[in-house]
Amino acid sequence: MNPQLQFLGACHSMALFPWDYDSLEGLWSGDMNKPDIREGWKLMIDTFMGAIVVGGTNSVAVLPSKGSPGGFCLRISDDKTPQADFRAVAWALSNEKPLEPLIVCSRGSMLYVLNAKGKQIVGQLRGHGGEITSIVVHPSFPYLVCTSSRDFSARIYDLTMPPRDKPNNPHWPPSSAPSLGGAPHGLQSSEPEGIGIGRCLVVLCGGPSGGHEAAVLGAAFHPTHPLIATCGMDRAVKIWRLPQMSFDKMAREDKPLFSSTRIHKARILTVSWLGLDVLATSSAPALMRRNGDRNDLYFEDGTIAIWRWLGFDRFFPATRPRPSRVMRGCASDYQESSSFKLLSVVPISQSVRHLHVAQTHTDDYVIAITLPDRVYLHNVSDFEPRVPPAFPLDQDLVTSLSSKLHLDDDGDEDVQTIPTTHVHKTLVKGTEIAVPSATDNLQASVLGFYGLLLGVLDNKGRVWIWTDTTQA
Repeated sequence: MNPQLQFLGACHSMALFPWDYDSLEGLWSGDMNKPDIREGWKLMIDTFMGAIVVGGTNSVAVLPSKGSPGGFCLRISDDKTPQADFRAVAWALSNEKPLEPLIVCSRGSMLYVLNAKGKQIVGQLRGHGGEITSIVVHPSFPYLVCTSSRDFSARIYDLTMPPRDKPNNPHWPPSSAPSLGGAPHGLQSSEPEGIGIGRCLVVLCGGPSGGHEAAVLGAAFHPTHPLIATCGMDRAVKIWRLPQMSFDKMAREDKPLFSSTRIHKARILTVSWLGLDVLATSSAPALMRRNGDRNDLYFEDGTIAIWRWLGFDRFFPATRPRPSRVMRGCASDYQESSSFKLLSVVPISQSVRHLHVAQTHTDDYVIAITLPDRVYLHNVSDFEPRVPPAFPLDQDLVTSLSSKLHLDDDGDEDVQTIPTTHVHKTLVKGTEIAVPSATDNLQASVLGFYGLLLGVLDNKGRVWIWTDTTQA
């Protein structure tokens, strides 16, 4: 399948319809798995299974699967942003109308909610003070949507609630009136939140007290526990407890349960949960100095890190069936935590455009890495485990380094620079998917249906789809 979508302009994002016939059993904790809904659910899956939503310039398009109706393109424009791209898209569902899929997409700092069945806009929300970088939907409660932004924050929206007409911010002493600090402070300004459906219930604030100190680039809901992980430009990955959500008040959180900048050397682009306490993160290439010379710079390959959060059992002990109402870590948790263990670290190409993690029907995790002209599929189980460092340190090495210390004539301690060489590790190899007629312009790829379907998008609006016929 290779349709040319000229009307979309430049394309940057895509999302595959994520549900199938059996998904209703796990969504909403099974509350919607009723006979009167199951029949309509089957009809909805027949219509949208395999559908792909693509975000372009001022347009969002839905490409149906082969032989299915329902494809359309919706143009969205305004005077403030006459030429803007939809850089993040996702599928969602609402409790009110569970049989009418929703498309959540962002352009700039605005969030739009579209009804895929009615082919119309049903929500338009503001709140972020910077461009939205990613959109993720809760795997079990698909009406909860998290957006990350360049304003150093992430926001969680509930698509079953209407927007706020006026701010309900806390007051900051000595004033007794609600603060109107706005998006930079994780608050709502004086204007209404938006129209249609959707309300911001939680803001994960940025700042030196524990939040991100640069743009937030990605987020991931925990599949079973009230947790969400975020990553960003500040090289930090953070794990937050989802606070109690209220219809009346917007919760603000600025101290996560875990925060570390020691996992990667450069900005962290993606984060995904692989289990209860195991995560996968990926980073961009890192600008490094060679042999300590500040004028001799080079780019070190980005990495994929598989690591375990060691604090999970401390906050969620197995002997306690329900999480504590109050859950707060100490300063060593939310500022610079060492409560993690690297399981595997593998380098990736410096030309990576996009990375997507999906679980297969065999419960393996596969990572789709998009390069300018091809896609590689990697099974996480094939990654080599990280070799632990030797301990205690080699005494011969310590003695050798100590002998190189001396005091110069001015009495200052002078440490001789030890030449180092950049070790070029072998890039991880996987299954190569060559994309026909792709000319260094691929943008994204997604895996769906437990790894049986692969979709690839280029910046001209062309979409390629592969299916795994070996499982038929």
